[in-house]
Order: sequence, then C-alpha cells, then structure tokens
Amino acid sequence: MEFHISCHHTPNNCGVHRFEADGTRSPSAVPNWAEHCKKVGIKYIKGGVNPPQHEHFMFVETDDMSKLRDLMQPYQGYWDITIIPVMNLE
Repeated sequence: MEFHISCHHTPNNCGVHRFEADGTRSPSAVPNWAEHCKKVGIKYIKGGVNPPQHEHFMFVETDDMSKLRDLMQPYQGYWDITIIPVMNLE
C-alpha cells in the first residue's frame, strides 16, 4: 500500500540545527530519506522539502504499518507528522 507522509516542524526543531556537543550532526537526524526507507524496509517512491516553510513530504510503499512508525521515529515528538493512505481514484 502507498502512503503520503507530510511533516512540519518549527525553525527551532529543524534537523539541520541538531548537533551533538562535539559539533557532529545528531544521530537522530535523517540526512537521506531514500536510504532511511531502505534501512527500515520501506520502498521510497518520491519526496521533497519546502525549506522556507519547514515542510517535508514523501510517498512510500509498505504493507507493514509498524515500519511507518520505525521510519518516522527519529522525529516523533517534535515534528508534526501526518501519514495518509494513497488510493487510485480511477
């Protein structure tokens, strides 16, 4: 099943600004969503970002809902995340 995932965060919660005390990027940040999808066993279809609005979106495919939770876990709790099933309306 295909899903549309949209995410929004405030400038203060932007992953670009999440660094460890030693200056390295926080391990919870996801620099490449396609690779992260593959790691959790989800097919990445397409995605994008609107940086000025701090909005992200992607289309993914999986038959295991728990993998969607695993996919978004690095940002749960400080990003607003919406996951919607995609249907063919033909």
